[in-house]
Amino acid sequence: MTKIAFIGFGEAAQAMASGLAEEPGVSALSAFDIRFADGAQAPALSAKAAEWKVSTHAQIGEAVAAADIVLSLVVGSAAVHVGAEAGRVLKADQIFVDLNSISPDAKKKVGEALAQGGKAAFVEGAVMARVPPYKHKVPILLAGAAAERAAALLTKAGMDIEAVGTQIGQACAVKMIRSVIVKGVEALLIESLTAAEKAGVRERILDSISETFPGIDWRQTATYYIGRTQQHGARRVTEMKEAAATLESLGLRPVLSLAISETIKAAHEKLKASGLAFDKDYTELLAALAAEDEKAGGKAA
Repeated sequence: MTKIAFIGFGEAAQAMASGLAEEPGVSALSAFDIRFADGAQAPALSAKAAEWKVSTHAQIGEAVAAADIVLSLVVGSAAVHVGAEAGRVLKADQIFVDLNSISPDAKKKVGEALAQGGKAAFVEGAVMARVPPYKHKVPILLAGAAAERAAALLTKAGMDIEAVGTQIGQACAVKMIRSVIVKGVEALLIESLTAAEKAGVRERILDSISETFPGIDWRQTATYYIGRTQQHGARRVTEMKEAAATLESLGLRPVLSLAISETIKAAHEKLKASGLAFDKDYTELLAALAAEDEKAGGKAA
């Protein structure tokens, strides 16, 4: 049976924990999050953890002490620091898996930071879909010298894991390069359909692309993608900057990746400022995006 520890207990970790709690192959779940030491946030967060039988800890060392495998799910900017902190407390027979959406070079820095503290094995991973709908069954790719061993442990725990290589960076490269396409579609819909909304030809454009690309419900797709922009735009902007860094590391100019990042950032900020909920229909979301900025003296389109 597998003992799993989380470093970072946000939306993704919580969703995974809720599924892992029901798995017979999991003997214990524990978590560290800086919010567990925050008197204002800790009670609600700890209550959630208790629902899934996750022991909560305000110190990394306490959370990972008995774990076979540690999953890091923090903000990208904290990934290297977390690797360094974990390295100081993990033992040689434990495995540290970085699942953060960062570039291959950043993953290597996490591994280097971990290694400075001790001899725990380092594996990098890429989460390939939204976590909440799948919980612990979300598809995850792993890479590194201990990727096969980590995959075996997590598969026994009921997770959907695939080891794709022995080199650090191979798993996240798949995610980062794929993101150029996935978030690129999002940015294309934002730019083209906002223009169509302003021009009063929104439905004609949607009808036209439905003919060109049959088999896709473009209205539903627009609702989904632009809603995601409103809900998780900040995180998607960060991911696209990491995608750009990935392309640069391969000797390519990330022209589109940076443009995608800027497009999503601007749309996210405007949608947030509008106060519109993320689960609204594409017609409402586009109306908010097409509205003239008040500071420019315009009126809503």
